[in-house]
Amino acid sequence: MRNKLLLAIVFGVLGLGALTVYFWYQEGTGSRGLSVQRPEHVLVLGLDAVGEVRRTDSILVVRVDADGVKVLAIPRDTQVKFPDGTLGKLNAAYARGGPELTRQLVSGLLGVEIPWHVVVDYEGFIKFIDAIGGVTLTIERPMRYTDTKQDLVIDLPAGTQTLDGRKALDYWRYRDRETGEDLGRLRRQQKFLKALAGKLAALRGTDRVKALIEALYRDVETNLALIDLYRLAERLQRFDPDDVEFAVLPGRPVYENGLSYFVADPVETAALVAEFFEGREVLTNRDVRVIVLNGHPDPEARQGLARRMSERLRERGFQIVAYWNADRFDYPRSYVIDLHNNPEKAQRLLSALSDLNVPATPLTAEAFAAETQSAFGEDRLEAIKRLLLTTAVPPGNRGVELTEADLVLILGGDYRQEAP
Repeated sequence: MRNKLLLAIVFGVLGLGALTVYFWYQEGTGSRGLSVQRPEHVLVLGLDAVGEVRRTDSILVVRVDADGVKVLAIPRDTQVKFPDGTLGKLNAAYARGGPELTRQLVSGLLGVEIPWHVVVDYEGFIKFIDAIGGVTLTIERPMRYTDTKQDLVIDLPAGTQTLDGRKALDYWRYRDRETGEDLGRLRRQQKFLKALAGKLAALRGTDRVKALIEALYRDVETNLALIDLYRLAERLQRFDPDDVEFAVLPGRPVYENGLSYFVADPVETAALVAEFFEGREVLTNRDVRVIVLNGHPDPEARQGLARRMSERLRERGFQIVAYWNADRFDYPRSYVIDLHNNPEKAQRLLSALSDLNVPATPLTAEAFAAETQSAFGEDRLEAIKRLLLTTAVPPGNRGVELTEADLVLILGGDYRQEAP
């Protein structure tokens, strides 16, 4: 009886310990295991191989939840404040504090807990793409680039082709020589990831997936255990390529002290995280469609006025449907015409215009028509509608209808801050 009691106690202690470990591993914080149910965020860093200092050439935040996979690309030149108070580029964080510092900075930037990281260098990237048999995609135009400092030569022809590991890396790294256009590079990388998701989907349910994970685990730096990668693969295998969505951190490029930075827009970033990651609908500048018209009476002040204002509003995330001259250059005031009676969208534009020193008067379409009928003897909204419909206006160089926009901005004589 004594031996049976002792044996029962031993098994009871072992069982309790096993349960404790299980629940700690599944639901704990800090050094917990990857969940098989709740949403998870993983920071994926691609390291360059230029010189002795290792920097992040690519920065992605991947969210996996019940609905699919969300991938947020963060420009490597994003300006961040380091713990010592200095400002710098996010891609320098790895050299200063490894993946942990990078994770902390990205978490703070997005306001999202990111417990996991995966770091892949160029050689690991090449090996992985070769292991899955390459990635097939269409290159719209030839991609040629030479950088002697990096011993880098990229020469990819246009057309549909299967890229092996080395060519896939060239596609991933390519930047336009003239502009450097990092945002365009991010868009191409999204296209590559979409093609990669399709290729991985074809491996679903095969033993090859396990071998790939084990091979990948040897070539990456990560705080995920091997079993976590298995679990992550199991979750990813439930989704189709169409379940993968992409976004880019909202913001704008700036130059400070001779250096180029990407400055994130904090309001738009918070809205993107809520909408993109959490599925909550939030009105942002990206949801506001604007037509910008130049009606300034001063011939000197109005030179290129609509184009310049469109660029400044586009930098703030607004969709510019068209910009052109108004029907007349005799508007004493600036107007924001709310075409569809959506005061929230009008207020977002008015707030941006206030920052740009534009004292615009908000009016509904009906009120603007009535005011112009009284002041000018004609319904100016109808005149604007005819003008836009019969003119090839930029940026699309085509006729546009008022219904394509939410708001019309007319720049009038009270706007005196711009100069040609």
